[in-house]
Amino acid sequence: MPAPSEPEKYSIDDMMERLKSPPSENVIEDGELVIRADGSQAIRVRKRKRRSQQPHKEAQKQSRQRRMIQVAAVLILVFVALFGAGTALIWANSTPFREKLQREIARDSRANVEMTQFRMNPNSANAAQLSFSWPEGNALQSLTFGNIKADISPSSFFGSSLAGDEVTCAEGILILRSPLPNQPSWIIPSSDISKPIHFNRYASARTQVRLGNASSPLLLLRNSSASFYPSHASGRPQLLLDSGELTLNGYPKLRMDRAHLEFRGTEIDVVSLRLRHETDNQGVFELTGTLSPYAADSSPRLDIRLESFLLAGLVGPELGRLFSGRIDSRPDPKSNYLSFKSTPNPNALLSVAFSNSLATAFEIKEFPFLFGLSQTLGDDWFERPVFENDVSGTVRRENGTVCISDLRCEAKSRMALRGTLTLTPDRKLSGNFNIGVTDAMILSAKSHHLDALFGPPTDGFRWLSLKIGGSAAVPSDNFKELFLTTSLAPAPTAPPPSNKIPSFEDLTNPK
Repeated sequence: MPAPSEPEKYSIDDMMERLKSPPSENVIEDGELVIRADGSQAIRVRKRKRRSQQPHKEAQKQSRQRRMIQVAAVLILVFVALFGAGTALIWANSTPFREKLQREIARDSRANVEMTQFRMNPNSANAAQLSFSWPEGNALQSLTFGNIKADISPSSFFGSSLAGDEVTCAEGILILRSPLPNQPSWIIPSSDISKPIHFNRYASARTQVRLGNASSPLLLLRNSSASFYPSHASGRPQLLLDSGELTLNGYPKLRMDRAHLEFRGTEIDVVSLRLRHETDNQGVFELTGTLSPYAADSSPRLDIRLESFLLAGLVGPELGRLFSGRIDSRPDPKSNYLSFKSTPNPNALLSVAFSNSLATAFEIKEFPFLFGLSQTLGDDWFERPVFENDVSGTVRRENGTVCISDLRCEAKSRMALRGTLTLTPDRKLSGNFNIGVTDAMILSAKSHHLDALFGPPTDGFRWLSLKIGGSAAVPSDNFKELFLTTSLAPAPTAPPPSNKIPSFEDLTNPK
């Protein structure tokens, strides 16, 4: 546009005059004087970049700069973290790290440690096998874990220890030494140094525990699921066992139902160890008490409680053929315990005072005297007598010998039995039974020889003493011998004796 001082219109003469006039010296330094086609003059200024000084524009610019700095810092941190993680992962899978960790474990456990195929990834640590072996004098002999997997925390990559929530293994085998008399076991003192391995739970899907030599261990637990909590809410380490097969040397096989053990210094509290018969899910065999495996000349003892447990599960299948039924433990200050003697060849001693379970009957069978009573009394019930109640006794097992003592069975108005029976390791039977039969049944018997055979009435029964022998497979007694001997004694009105000795069958058959 023309300057305000210049007229809006020019005549032809004015334009020619302006063209002839030299340019004014007052020229804008940053511009260029130009003459238009109509003769007017103008200053052409070079186009300048617009530089805004508005506050919100400046704030946006600074915000973009900060974001760029932040993104760059994050990228640098990610790069450093990835580099550090990669370096840590390589270090954790290196031979020096494995050897250092192995030394730390050995120092803490005081055992010789071997670890194979150890490897780590960002989520877990794995090993094919981890084994411990302790020197002589320790109650622990060896401990082996197979196919181990541990859920680890990130800190495990940067230190000499492994830590996390849980360690699991497919198989764990613990072998314990038998305690020796006058030789206390070596105790591993607790250490204030941080543990090389620290997890909240250690679990084994298939656990085996053995006490004693491999050929004939005193105790063998197999196929049990185990969980160990080193820092339980109770303040004491805790071991939980579930299922499994338990065998005591010379005892019938049992099944582990569940167990709860807590460790208190050098002692082990067996809060509950519940067992069942090998083929039965109803009866309960429960052990409780405290063990002191490191004490010299200790005889560990656990209390026993039975509830509807099969008698064959205590006395074995051989005596289980002769006596069958379910039993409950009854209070007795001298019985109801399982103890282990500290000898070069340790053995388990069991003593249980029992009574028959009210839910089931108690049956006696297979003894020859039962058949004799059945024939002479003319009552098939005596061949396999069943006692609904009033059954009690004591079972004792030691060194392969099984004894049922103080046995008392009574069926009112029929029969009573009192006595003791012992089964030796060579499967031989020995014992004494007092058999009681009511006077009314004897007087009404088919054979009148019973009246001379049994003694006078006492406690509602007439009694006969028998000796038991034979084997568990074929028991024997002297009922027939006593019967024949008694029948040969002449009665006051008896006819003259003949030269022929009557047989047991002749005497027991009615005339």
